[in-house]
Amino acid sequence: MITTHHLSGIWVVAKKDFWEMMNSPMAYVLYAIFLLVTGYFFSQPLFMINQANVAPFMELVPLILVFLVPAVTMRSLAEEFKAGTFEILATLPLKTYEVVVGKYLASVAVVTGALGLTVVYPVTLEILGDPDWGAVAGSYIGNVFLVAALCAIGVFASGLTRNQVVAYLIAWVTGFGFFLAGKVIMFFPYPLSDVINFMGFDCHLQNISRGVLDSRDLVYFLSLASFFLVLPLMRIEKKLRGASIQGNR
Repeated sequence: MITTHHLSGIWVVAKKDFWEMMNSPMAYVLYAIFLLVTGYFFSQPLFMINQANVAPFMELVPLILVFLVPAVTMRSLAEEFKAGTFEILATLPLKTYEVVVGKYLASVAVVTGALGLTVVYPVTLEILGDPDWGAVAGSYIGNVFLVAALCAIGVFASGLTRNQVVAYLIAWVTGFGFFLAGKVIMFFPYPLSDVINFMGFDCHLQNISRGVLDSRDLVYFLSLASFFLVLPLMRIEKKLRGASIQGNR
């Protein structure tokens, strides 16, 4: 049972990790890259074909997030393992899941902050044209759920290794696999194609971006996030138990 004390532990870890990331130059480099890339794809149809439409920009955000999120999450657990500080964290009055969930929420907050900065694009369209705010809101909600899933994948990857580059590659390959799933269904026969389509991000993001908040789509992203958060918890608990047994010998 999660108590107020446990929530306090999660908050302490999340707050510490969030400000560590925000006080590092890397966070601002990633923000700048994200805004430059998204800004380019937003402005291209606006100036090239005089089309005030946020859809082309929103369609590319998931792919950009697949590359961006692993850069944010790759150090979350890998850095602790490399420095040998996770064992120290484990001696504090904190549960393992409080540390993992806290680090996860810090990553979600950092990436969601980058996504939030792009709200200036649809606001600009409001001045120049008449955007469909229902579709805009749906796209942002869908991408926030996508961020939640990708950050869990990133924390999972970071929990597998001490090497941040390896953690980035594992998270990127895994996230890109889910991103690609909905785009290759034409190569698979029915009903396998339906299963692969459901496993991918595409169909769920498309439903939410149309303003259809189907519980199946929300459960998909939440289940994906939960699954990839449980895996590093199990591995870390096993590792700490092994270290404890060796220390008692």
